[in-house]
Amino acid sequence: MRALIPLLVVALLTAPAVAAQNRGDADAVARMMAEAGLSVTRLTDRKGDPMLESQIEGAVFHVNFYDCRPACQAMQFSAGFQLDAPMPMEMANLWNRDRRFARVYLDSSGDPFIEMDIGLAGDGIGRKNFDDALETWRILLQDFREFIDW
Repeated sequence: MRALIPLLVVALLTAPAVAAQNRGDADAVARMMAEAGLSVTRLTDRKGDPMLESQIEGAVFHVNFYDCRPACQAMQFSAGFQLDAPMPMEMANLWNRDRRFARVYLDSSGDPFIEMDIGLAGDGIGRKNFDDALETWRILLQDFREFIDW
């Protein structure tokens, strides 16, 4: 019985921290996004994995989930922009060279897509880290819109 008490104490002390972690659950991410004031639509991608759709200041973006078995191991914020003229590759390279957390690629029409990956493996992502990641995405999205004059 004495050996069981320390284990019970450890379990009780760590339970709130574990509950605050998102272990790759799209519904938990959707709740955190909604609590941050974003509208969220739950979707499914072509592979059957969960996907969320939202927007910040009129820019629609998706949250894609990867390696869901059953908990997803990663998620990715992604937004695409249709431009009047194709974006030059040099401009995309300039963005990628000067930015740390998001990368840009061009589709076959020269329209840019911006992406930011977040790992969820192991302990997942806690509320504070998610809020920080969402704020980073918000800033990057705003900066990118200015960069492409959109």
